[in-house]
Amino acid sequence: MIEAKNLCIAYDSKVIVKDFSFEVNKGSIVSIIGPNGSGKSTILKTISRFLRQKNGVVYLEKEDMSTLNIKKVAQKMSTLSQYNRTPDDITVEDLIYFGRMPHKKWYERKNNEDKNIIDWAMTHTAIDEFKDKRVIELSGGEKQRVWIAMALAQKPKILLLDEPTTYLDVCHQLEVMELVKSLNKELKITVIMVLHDLSQAAKYSDKVVVIKEGDLIAEGSPANILTEELIREVYNVEVFIKKDMTGEFIIHPIGICKDCEMRCHLNEQNIGVS
Repeated sequence: MIEAKNLCIAYDSKVIVKDFSFEVNKGSIVSIIGPNGSGKSTILKTISRFLRQKNGVVYLEKEDMSTLNIKKVAQKMSTLSQYNRTPDDITVEDLIYFGRMPHKKWYERKNNEDKNIIDWAMTHTAIDEFKDKRVIELSGGEKQRVWIAMALAQKPKILLLDEPTTYLDVCHQLEVMELVKSLNKELKITVIMVLHDLSQAAKYSDKVVVIKEGDLIAEGSPANILTEELIREVYNVEVFIKKDMTGEFIIHPIGICKDCEMRCHLNEQNIGVS
């Protein structure tokens, strides 16, 4: 569905991602993980065409995305950013309707097909009861489901999610992740997301892509590549990994690794911090 080849991405003259390549198979869930500032969201923005790469190519279903019409891309791929705002008076149904824009001409108004798709999106995200509520009145978890419903209203083949569980409590995090999983399984939507929670990445992903300082460190199934050694190398923390009763493995942070503590100590000495 998506293939990136030799991407170099920069903000002005500062290179963030260097020579990055990966591919995403149809119907899979792929999570991009790595420390803060490693380039995760930058890669997602480039795939979604919010940010233009300096070098390299992104293919959408084997077509060079740079040659495709923006509207055509939006009909196939929907993106949910990390930070989303709405006017104070907009209702849930009205917000979801914006997801229909890539499929409409500028002069077309809402029709029965739009209404049916909006109802379908609300049903699949379990927000029918909020239909006439203002978005501002909803909880964080409810708002996130509304935004996902808007993305679904685009009828995309690919869903891009940038840290979809940020600022949510544990219950709402699990609700959102289970929703993403169900959309992937039931609707066969390919999902690419940026995650911070390693246990969530391990539980919900078919493939994880690990980056650090703009470089690809590893990629593959969570069970094969998310090891204590790799996490120590990438995050500078010690972890303990074990399987739960369902066979899924859970990643428990123990503490900052000794090498990292030593580097921090030396840095403090160099800059005169006591």
